[in-house]
Amino acid sequence: MRNVILVGVDGSSNSDRALDWAIVEANSRNWSLRLVSTFPSTFVADPIVGASYALAARQEAQAVLDHATKRAEAQNIRTEAHVESGNATKVLVEHSETTKLAVVGKRGRGGFVGRLLGSVSSGLAAHSHCPTVVVLQGHDTTATELEDDQGARGVPRNERGEKSTMQPTFFEAVHVEDRPRQQDNVINDLSFAGQIVIAVDSGMQSPALWEAAEMARIHGKPLALVSVTGTPVGDLVWSPSMENSDPYYEEELAKLTRVITTVAERYPDVKLSRHLFVGKPAEVLVQTTQTADLVVLGTRGLGGFPGLLLGSVSQAVLHHGRSPIMVVPEANMVS
Repeated sequence: MRNVILVGVDGSSNSDRALDWAIVEANSRNWSLRLVSTFPSTFVADPIVGASYALAARQEAQAVLDHATKRAEAQNIRTEAHVESGNATKVLVEHSETTKLAVVGKRGRGGFVGRLLGSVSSGLAAHSHCPTVVVLQGHDTTATELEDDQGARGVPRNERGEKSTMQPTFFEAVHVEDRPRQQDNVINDLSFAGQIVIAVDSGMQSPALWEAAEMARIHGKPLALVSVTGTPVGDLVWSPSMENSDPYYEEELAKLTRVITTVAERYPDVKLSRHLFVGKPAEVLVQTTQTADLVVLGTRGLGGFPGLLLGSVSQAVLHHGRSPIMVVPEANMVS
């Protein structure tokens, strides 16, 4: 793979947002951009009509590409440009074989070259050979409430079972206790603004973990390791008194501690924090996207079903998230 960032462009506002994100990343890494614009290869029985349609589609795709190229080159970014006919997902996946990062917007604009719809962004995230960043429609730093099916919200607590009123620091654990009818908002006391969030299974070291650590190093940002676990069978809620005595909680916390210790050894200059939540992984991770600068996910894990190219949790976060989201294929490793 070359030090190139692949960007799918279609002229929509979301595509422009994705391009802006990629330009910043290219500047940070001193990488080049590969801009790709696609148009559909539709069969038309009448060869004259078919030829006219293909020409118009290509011209529109080329105009979009020219505009994107000018924007990138205005920031002194080395740029290569490609107009290709065919299915947008397939074209971008093929290009991802020779790039180190792919960036797309979540929604496109329709028309001839408006191929970057939600299905394309999620399809690329599922099948890409390199990490894929999906830049969503907007990033509102205003916290919203995380609510389960019964209307219960979580309460952030520290390791002593006390309500957390401070930002987490290195090696501080945050536990969300499920308390029905409790009106406290889990995010009120816990913002991930200015941080990169990595979703981890307790005890698991994945390619996504190392990609997130590398992003944190490159951008000089804190890295928050977020793990979500369900309550043990038979336990309906967590009690604060259980947090220092319950072996299940202590075991999960110990696993997360080992992961963060390993990351600290490899990335000593990155500020780290750990966060252990009890709840539904997708809901907790969607909530982190309300404030985080970037949320990093693996293609599977944290509740994803084996055999799916893109796990159920990753799909949910891509669909409902607000911040840019990076999805890292399991086979990918930071060189």
